[in-house]
Amino acid sequence: MNEERFYQSINDTSRQLNMNPLLLLSGIEGLYTFKDVQLNAINYEFLDSLILTIFALRIGDQFHALAEDSLTNSNPATRAAAIAELSEMSQDEISNSHNPYLQSFAQVMNGKSPVRKYHEKALEVAALEIKRAQLLFENDSISLIMLTICQNDTANDLGLASLFSN
Repeated sequence: MNEERFYQSINDTSRQLNMNPLLLLSGIEGLYTFKDVQLNAINYEFLDSLILTIFALRIGDQFHALAEDSLTNSNPATRAAAIAELSEMSQDEISNSHNPYLQSFAQVMNGKSPVRKYHEKALEVAALEIKRAQLLFENDSISLIMLTICQNDTANDLGLASLFSN
């Protein structure tokens, strides 16, 4: 399956499931990362966290692009807001945050990439979309939801059924 067809399948499937396409893509990426790991109750927590992180990074990429575009805006307040959103959060800011998603995100990132102000918003959006999917599918584990979607892809529209059929 070529890349264009894969992304079209992601969009089609997400529409059918009433799910955010970036969440579906992030879930598939997370599952693919764990493809050689025996999944059990302990691993599902790690996989849930990984999916949230991947999803937040994808949303964060969009926020980053918007902030970058706003740096050239003629309005000084818009430019100042963009600069603030693009600023890196200090370890103290992250540690003192009451946002458990932010702390978990920073821990997963482990210094490999800077945590910026917009990541807090991206994590909140990601958490809301995941919560919506959990309610829709009546399952608390986004990992199990994604695994079920891939396993139930009997027409192999996503081209991944064989990977997740076990």
